[in-house]
This record gives sequence, C-alpha cells and structure tokens, in this order.
Amino acid sequence: MKIPYNKVHVRGQILFAARGGAIHTFNLTDGSHISSWKHPDVDKVADSIKAINEAKAEAALAAEADTPATESEGPPAKRQKLGGEDESAPVTAEAEAEAEASTSTPTTAQDDKPRSGHVDGRGKKGKGKAGKDVENGKTRFARVPDRPVITHLTSTPNGSHLLAVTGHDKVVWVFKHDGNGQIEELSRRTMPKRPSAIAIGPFGQIICADKFGDVYALPVVIPDEGVKTSASMSALPMPTKKAFKPTANSLTVHSKGNRLALLNQIKQAELFNASKDANSANIPEFELHLLLGHVSMLTALVIGEKEGRTYIITADRDEHIRVSRYIPHAHIIENFCFGHKEFINDMIIPPKNQDILVSGGGDEYIFVWDWLAGKQLFKTSVLSLAREIAPETTAVAVSSIYNLIYPSEEGPLTYILAICEDIKAIFSWKLLENNELHCPGIIQLPGKPLSLTISPSSDDNAAPTLIAAIDPDVETKAQSLHAFRLTINHGRLAVDVETAFNDKAVEANESDISAEEVRSLLYTVESLRKVVTNAEFEEAGSEAPQANTDSDMAADTGDTEE
Repeated sequence: MKIPYNKVHVRGQILFAARGGAIHTFNLTDGSHISSWKHPDVDKVADSIKAINEAKAEAALAAEADTPATESEGPPAKRQKLGGEDESAPVTAEAEAEAEASTSTPTTAQDDKPRSGHVDGRGKKGKGKAGKDVENGKTRFARVPDRPVITHLTSTPNGSHLLAVTGHDKVVWVFKHDGNGQIEELSRRTMPKRPSAIAIGPFGQIICADKFGDVYALPVVIPDEGVKTSASMSALPMPTKKAFKPTANSLTVHSKGNRLALLNQIKQAELFNASKDANSANIPEFELHLLLGHVSMLTALVIGEKEGRTYIITADRDEHIRVSRYIPHAHIIENFCFGHKEFINDMIIPPKNQDILVSGGGDEYIFVWDWLAGKQLFKTSVLSLAREIAPETTAVAVSSIYNLIYPSEEGPLTYILAICEDIKAIFSWKLLENNELHCPGIIQLPGKPLSLTISPSSDDNAAPTLIAAIDPDVETKAQSLHAFRLTINHGRLAVDVETAFNDKAVEANESDISAEEVRSLLYTVESLRKVVTNAEFEEAGSEAPQANTDSDMAADTGDTEE
C-alpha cells in the first residue's frame, strides 16, 4: 500500500497536502497538481530499502547455490560429524586444530553460546540478538533510516510562507510561497527537542512547543547579518537566554514522568546559560528564545487575543490548559482551565468568537471554555456520537478540532468539527450565541480521517469546501484525498457534492509501505493515554488493568528520542 496523506492545509485557492515526508500543492479550482517537495531522507529510505532487498535476494541465491542437490526432492544428505560419538567419520585438519584449541582453553557456560559473528565447526554463522545473520560482529543488511513524516503544516496569514515540521529529525522547515502553489525551501532549523505544536504569532514569530514541555520563539525568516527585517524578533523585548529558570522544583512535582521532564528542563537551562558559543554542537545557530516551560509533554498550542493583550495558551498530557502572557512576559501565568480528566490533544479559538476556547483529547467530551477567566462554559459527549457508527467503542481519542464558518440568510453560522483516531467519521456541532454546542452531526467517510482543512468559497454566499486526508480502507479502494462541498440539513452539516484531486501520478511515485508501519507512524494519539500502575490500583483497593505498553511508557516520560 501507499502511505496516505496525513496533513492538509489551505491558503487561498491552494491546497498544501503532506504525504509522509513530501509536500504536494494542488489547485482547488480544478484539483490539478502543481508542485512537489520531498524531504532529503525520503530518497535515503527508498535507497536503503532497495539495497536491503537486493542484498537479501543475493543472499537467497547464494544459499540456494550452496545447497546440495538431492534426488527426487528427498531429504537432504546428512552432514558428516567433525568429531563425537561416530569415530568412523573422517576428521579434517581444521577440526583437529579446533579440538586442540577447545581442550587447551577453559570454557564457561557463556562461552558455549554462539556469539555474534562466530563460525562453528560445521561452518555455520551464528545469529545476533535480533536473529539476523551476522558476520564479523556486523549485520549483513544495513539499517533503514527513520522514515520522515510531516507532523505539522501551516502558513503565515498572508500566505507568503509555508511552515512544516518533521518529527524524526526535530526540524522546522520554512518555505517561500509565490501564491500560485510553487514553494521554495528557505531554511531548516533543528530544534533542541522534538516539536509537538506550532503557531504563528501576531508579529510574525514562530511559536513552537516541544515534547519536553518548553515553548520557543524564532523568526519566520532568518535575517541577514546586520540587516533588520520585519520577520526578525529584534523589535520585540525578548527574554534573555540566561533569564530562564524552571519555575518548578523537586518539591513541587511528584510523578516519575514529571520529575524526568523537570530534570531535562534543568539540563536545558544549564546548557543555555553555560555558553553563547555558536559553534557548540548543542546550541542552535539561529535566533531562538525560550519563553516558558511545563513539567509535562506539551500537546497543543494556540495564540489568543483579548482586551488588547496577546496570550499563549498551552495544553499538556497532564490535563492542564495554561494561559500565559505573550512576549516579553511569557513567564507570567494568567490562569488555568481545569476540567479534563485525560490528556488534551487539540484546541482552537473560533475566529468569530475570540472569548472562547474549544478543547478535546482523551476524554469523552468536547469542552468549551472562557479561557481568560479559566471557566468551563459547556461540554458535550463525542463518545455518544462515536457509538452511533461504532457501537463497540469504549473510549475516544480526539486527534484534531476545527472551526467552520457557514454563510446563511441570518448571517454566518459557526460549526465546530472534530475527528477521532480510528473512527471513520467527522463529528460536527453548531456553536450557539450562548457558547453551547448543539445540532450534533456525523459525516461518515470511506476511511479513517487523519487531517482536515476548510476552504472558504470565493463567493461569500456559497458553501465552504471541506478537504479530508484519510487512511482509506483496503476494500473500498478510495482515494486518500477527498473534497466535500457542504450543505445544511436541519441545522446539521452534510455532504452535498464530493470532488476528487488529480493525484494519480503523485501516488504512483510513492514507495510501498506496510499497514503496520503506517499505523506506527500516523496513529499516535491514543498512546498519550496513561495507564494506572499496579501499585496505584492496589493503594486504591482496586484490581489493576494491563501494564503499560512500550509506547505508553515512552509517552509518559515526555519523549524518549531527542
């Protein structure tokens, strides 16, 4: 199978669609493909897989050539023993030498085990821990590099620049966009830790959160030395690198995961405070400012404005939503929004109502907040909707939340959309003036949605277009990229017309990938859910559930890979 589209973003009449480590642009008017960009590691992965497959084929041919022919496909001839109970078997000089060595050198139980690269008396190679043939201590086949996947995709408000994040190498990519679908790579900046959320600030800064709980600011465009540009942050009073100190300490954090995150923050602060040497391999060679930090993995980030002041709103795996002031006072915490019982994975502020915040994650509910006051206004169940199409569903993991404006005779209507991991549907609610969500709707899809984007119509009175990147079912053979023109039926969103994109040539150039690898790369939200340990359940007097999986344990410590 081919890797599906996993991120989509619209700016004007141009669709940016990420497929693994590649970005493709399409014209929304006719669905035609315009241009493509590939991460440098895409070809490395393809070349490595090709080389390994060729090496395996050669090894198979060599093994077949070494196998003695048998008559009538009977059992293979028995090999002669090189010493043992059968004294009539011939003994070679090499076997005699090996026997002398074995008798003159004392052995242990560990020495009796075949080691990596060891060739025994029968001329067979030993096997390493992974069970692969090894020779001289090295595997015969090279390791395949990590497959690049674009995890975030957004653009500046005027569409002049496109931003992308790749997680395996912790890089923030910036592209120049000509407005017609042609993109040009401007810079690649490797962050200290793996980015987990990204947003564009009101003065053109990139605000980037990472897996270890830190939030950074960096310019969209790297200015030339001695030349000030509007994209530089030099016009803002930024915090100095030496000013940062974790606000938490060993007395204020209690869980193992939070303690590990705090230790990483302390190490990172020491790194920034130790030296300003730009030649150091551990310090980024670009303008980068640490704004604030959590003691838990950050999962979502949005920029809010209210009463003439700008705020950074962050959410983490420990069910917290924090409201902090913007630069240069990002260290000041304005408020918290408490109410989630599970991890938070996404948040939005509807453009037509900047006073509220909508959030979702591992809980059964979608929440609506007065974010500046830290007050919960409303919540509605998404699990009940999921059970209408998948009755066996016991829990949901909201992967993304979106805002859609639908024109109508009485004025623009605001809808909130949500997609959940592993559920083949888009859920929608109408946002009323009293900030409550009503008219729940379900748009079923021929596959599991991975990302959505909304394209407003050029006609103010025409319905918007919803574009979905899905992981299609093998049976349906549906396309991965779908566009739906929407309509309203009894207050609920519904599909009016479905259109397709001309991406056959794009798909043909994609390399094949297994369904298991697709799942490991693109289905990561549910792994944020915590599993209570046996000791905690025993302390509460209850029976413990299954132990954490590897992915759960990795997520609990923030991020095992830098």
